[in-house]
Amino acid sequence: LMDLQLSDSNFRRHILVQYLILFQYLKGQVKFKSSSCALNDDQTTWIEETTKLVFQLLRETPPDGDKFATMVEHMLSTEENWNAWKNEGCPSFVKERTVDEKPKRPTRKRQAPEDFLGKGPDRKIFMGNDELTRLWNLNHDNMEACKSDSREFMPSLDEFFAEAIEQADPANMVEEEYKVVRNPNYGWRALRLLSRRSPHFFQPTNQKFKSLADYLDTMVCKLAKELPKDLPSEEIKTGEEDDDDNGDNLLKESNDSPSIQSKLVTNQQMDDIAAKLGAQWKTLASHLEMKAAELREIETDSEDVEMQAKLLLVSWQDREGTQATVENLVSALNAAGFSQIADGLSEA
Repeated sequence: LMDLQLSDSNFRRHILVQYLILFQYLKGQVKFKSSSCALNDDQTTWIEETTKLVFQLLRETPPDGDKFATMVEHMLSTEENWNAWKNEGCPSFVKERTVDEKPKRPTRKRQAPEDFLGKGPDRKIFMGNDELTRLWNLNHDNMEACKSDSREFMPSLDEFFAEAIEQADPANMVEEEYKVVRNPNYGWRALRLLSRRSPHFFQPTNQKFKSLADYLDTMVCKLAKELPKDLPSEEIKTGEEDDDDNGDNLLKESNDSPSIQSKLVTNQQMDDIAAKLGAQWKTLASHLEMKAAELREIETDSEDVEMQAKLLLVSWQDREGTQATVENLVSALNAAGFSQIADGLSEA
């Protein structure tokens, strides 16, 4: 095994470098080293010869033997300077000024261009061209010029979404395909504006949107209730009315509606159902339309059947969002044959 280890160049380098460190310590003048550890002439000669041999072996060890040996030699010489500084009591590197030494006269700094180019009565700086001179002297402070109100190009929410709010009014009878929220370019600019000016952009929601246009429809409905009343937002359709028209129950009701919150399955209800299901949770999984990959993931996450049943209900709730209601869960329980559990959930 030793021969195999020595065939590794990294292992040989480790051993040889340790020899060099040991030899440096034995030859060096260490302040706290015992006086009995002094070397005689024969030992000193042997260490010097062996050090040369070790450096020769390092140069012959691939890869980049010469470069590695030079680097090790440089580090050891640096360590000697470090040891000498410690032996001297770690003196300060900052040299103290002598008493008779006079401080140097500070040199005069070169003036900045704005200190002498604009010293006329109107402090006008000439750039050699009339147009450049006009542009340069619009404002003497470039940062203040960038903060000017005239450089505010971001529109307000009511200005940008006025057309979308007007099109969302059912009285205007604008077809879905012709609404501006269906324009990808408009949607991209709307998201950037909402992230800068609207607090609704960062509010968490359990709703799952099929497209950007569906999300913007919801945001337009919320903004129409908050923006000034002179905008055409009096008859904006709610998410529930949109679902009645296009058959999409994606945006059925707002998450803030108390009627929806009262119908959603609570965490305590899921705990009670999981305890009653136990090992029969897979029977309910097929009626909740869970995929086989999701079932395998649940079995991998926990070996406890009650916890697996709870994970099943949590996954179903995350997928359904606002549709994870007591009514839908009762229907699935009845279809799976758990009528007693369904009755208990309905009564609760």
